[in-house]
Amino acid sequence: MAEKTCVKVLVEENGEQGFDSYRVPGIVTASNGDLLLTYEGREVGGNRRTLFFRRYQIKDGQPQPAGERITMVSPKGEELLHNPLLIAAPEGRVYFFWCQDYQRLFLRESHDNGETFGEECELTSLIDGFRKEWPVTLWAIAPGHGICKKDGILILPLWLSRGENAHLPACFACLSSDDWGGTWHCSNTVPAENGIGDPTESSVAERSDGTLLATMRHEIPGVRRRAFCESRKTEEGQNVVQWGAPWLNEKLPDPICGGALLTLPDGQMAFVNCAYGDEPALERQKNGEAVRWSLDARQKLTIRISADEKTGTMVSFWQKRAGRLTWREQVRCTASMRKDGRTVTVFLTGGYCWHLFHWRFYDET
Repeated sequence: MAEKTCVKVLVEENGEQGFDSYRVPGIVTASNGDLLLTYEGREVGGNRRTLFFRRYQIKDGQPQPAGERITMVSPKGEELLHNPLLIAAPEGRVYFFWCQDYQRLFLRESHDNGETFGEECELTSLIDGFRKEWPVTLWAIAPGHGICKKDGILILPLWLSRGENAHLPACFACLSSDDWGGTWHCSNTVPAENGIGDPTESSVAERSDGTLLATMRHEIPGVRRRAFCESRKTEEGQNVVQWGAPWLNEKLPDPICGGALLTLPDGQMAFVNCAYGDEPALERQKNGEAVRWSLDARQKLTIRISADEKTGTMVSFWQKRAGRLTWREQVRCTASMRKDGRTVTVFLTGGYCWHLFHWRFYDET
């Protein structure tokens, strides 16, 4: 039998250190192997938020904190800070993105694996490139993590909204850079279609042929299946990502919540989310009770590995090697693959605590 281990590490507890809650996790593996975390600290009421950064190192098979948490951005007035996101790239590059008021985008860069970061740079004008296809009024990045492809192209996933009903109607898109963030290019947009409603929070991974696969949260009550879309193969030198039409993966549950998609070294992919069947919510509806989605739907943290051993083609997922862990109130999770190719670390908020779940799994030999 294949050996697998899971280590749980407490990161934060709600109500501690002056913050009512901690939300919106992000995690990447830096080029030196360190785990880099980001998240929001929310004061009472939720509208005054501080964005934090933490570093963990793996010692004796377990994540250990390396230094104290770092305040990356603090609110200066009434502005709403939200959706922090990290991208890790070669040679110590780390990109820390965040949004403000669902209408501004900022970036700080590191060239030493997140030991230090430069001054903030505003990138809000990049959103204008999407307005030809979508009348953007509100928008935000993924959140969680973006990726650096094998060819060095940075991918920053995001969603765009017309803002007619809060964050809806919405569509999925991404920004890409082929010069380490010097310039950025807008993809086409992916709207609601093919049984998918208003795709928003997303995660992107690279296939072995260089194309991209994206998975998105979407908003159709009663449709609890995960949404996906894939990029089209482009000619050499073409630097704009072109997405195809979205589809539903009937075998993957979705509790209207974020999830994480990762590329594994063998060409497979891992999908991590709060696995869910409609049963808890439907039972409450049958009894005439209100459905509490964060309690009744987001309840089982699950890692699934793609069925395709070679190309990473996303046909279906199933639970394999990594096992299942039951945990209540999983609001969001994101994940990172370590360079050893055998370890997935999931960063999630569940109940009143924030944890790292550090899975190490081995192939049968």
